[in-house]
Amino acid sequence: MEKDTIQRLYRINREAISTLKFLLESYEGIAVSRTIDDKLALVEMMIPQGFCHTFEELVADIAGETGMTPVYTSHIKGDIHDSKRTP
Repeated sequence: MEKDTIQRLYRINREAISTLKFLLESYEGIAVSRTIDDKLALVEMMIPQGFCHTFEELVADIAGETGMTPVYTSHIKGDIHDSKRTP
């Protein structure tokens, strides 16, 4: 994992996981997703710092349709609550 990559966890509607993957592919380089738990619909997002703002805008746009909401953790590097995170 690159040091300039931010990792975040999100909960999403299970049926929207494939839609999310399709959208991320269409925004080439914006983020990489990995399903952590398909029953809980928990996905990990790995976002290059240069795309963080664009990614956050995309999430805001699709949140209503996909139910995508952040899962706040403190042990993931670059997470929203990571005190070492740089803007």
